Amino acid sequence: MLEDSKIIELFFERSEQAIVELSKKYGNVCSSVSRNILKNELDVEECVNDAYLAAWNTIPPQEPNLLLTYYYCSSVCIVFYCFSASIVSSRSAACF
Repeated sequence: MLEDSKIIELFFERSEQAIVELSKKYGNVCSSVSRNILKNELDVEECVNDAYLAAWNTIPPQEPNLLLTYYYCSSVCIVFYCFSASIVSSRSAACF
């Protein structure tokens, strides 16, 4: 596995290999967080893909010192957004 600094370099080069390497090294982190909160495998997959997209869109300009922490925080934010959206949609569906 590549070191975090090498993965970040790949992001700065805009190489799609950066996503592959991020997935190899930390992909299970986002998956397990998503799975523990959402319980729906399709939502989990969507959140994982959104976390990769968030990393792609924010590195650069951001250059995280701790890639795992950066990716984890992005993942958690996305998961909680999906979770809150699912609660809102289930509540509004109950009203009809």
